[in-house]
Amino acid sequence: MSKDFEKKVDDFIDKLQNFDKSIFKRNVFNPWAEFDESDISPNAPKIRTSNLKKYLLNQKGAKYVLIAESPSTGARYTGLAMTSEKVINANNLGFEYSSKKSADKKYVYELTAKKVWDEILAQKEKFVMWNAFAFNISELKGRWFENPTEEELKQNLGILNAFLALYSEAKIITVGKTAQNALQILNFKNFQSIRHPSNDFKKEFPEQFKKCIG
Repeated sequence: MSKDFEKKVDDFIDKLQNFDKSIFKRNVFNPWAEFDESDISPNAPKIRTSNLKKYLLNQKGAKYVLIAESPSTGARYTGLAMTSEKVINANNLGFEYSSKKSADKKYVYELTAKKVWDEILAQKEKFVMWNAFAFNISELKGRWFENPTEEELKQNLGILNAFLALYSEAKIITVGKTAQNALQILNFKNFQSIRHPSNDFKKEFPEQFKKCIG
């Protein structure tokens, strides 16, 4: 593994961990720097950070970047976008668990994570995943599904650009309309868009996914 790339990954993670979230006007949770009572231990942020570093290093040279809008429950406990503990366990991905439930092997589940990984694992190409907004947003305790505002997206732009710089040759694919809108707000031009799997009423997501990489 290139030491130069590893240094860039370390710098990116340092930027994540030390991001000043006080600039946001509502409750934002940083899974790589914070923990709460739903975590397995105070060591949970280190677990998620270790997962993220391992993942980013493994995806060096990725051909495609999948960008969702913002992290929900899966990323909250794995530190990895569109990845749940259940996906890690079911596919033997080699990452660790950080939720309190995982101590009883009751791994956190997320349907979007399952559908996205089902498609990724069926392909030969290398993918890397992230979110237009990096952190979990919570209006209510334990709820991690709020959408970032236009202001929040712009305040987070430095994080997104730092991530994309790690995979500068990769093609960007947004997952869902809100992720597409987020990148348009941030003035990105060169990307493709596919339907979000949670709204996959007619199985468009797998078809559109394959078409984008075909």
